Amino acid sequence: MTIQMVNGFPVYAVTRKEVEYHPSFFQQQAEKWVEGSKREKLSDEELENLKKKYHSGNMSRNDSIALLGELVEAGILSRGRARAIYLGVIPLDESKINPAKPEGVLTKCDVSDRRYSAFGNIGGMGTMLAVGGFDSYKIFYEYSKAATDVDVEKSEHFQDYRKFLDILEQLKA
Repeated sequence: MTIQMVNGFPVYAVTRKEVEYHPSFFQQQAEKWVEGSKREKLSDEELENLKKKYHSGNMSRNDSIALLGELVEAGILSRGRARAIYLGVIPLDESKINPAKPEGVLTKCDVSDRRYSAFGNIGGMGTMLAVGGFDSYKIFYEYSKAATDVDVEKSEHFQDYRKFLDILEQLKA
């Protein structure tokens, strides 16, 4: 076990050597993804091939993970961004974080009590999307926009998320 100090508070961390580690299905798949050369959009042929495999109106969790992997390998999303989208990460303006604030770090909504956060008790988007698809991602995108304190129009996270939503929208047709 290692101990580090962060802003004067001790943080205890364990390693894989100390605790048996079993990666989630998502993590197992994400470790296999190889990022393609970065680009902005899919070709018409690539989109048609994805339409044959996926229908974003009713995607299983495994379909969602597989689609994210294909988009990473196509260069549409980075591995980190795909992980953030799948896990439901909400970006924060780190310059506004005050670790002494007892109510949390988001400035636009109260997340002081995890019982009331949208996804705190169910394990993020991955759990929610076991029965979702486009609609679930769209709902969380709107929630994220309302909850974050970053400039949504300039944020790379939200730009990539919009690209992902556009692809999901096309896969509904």
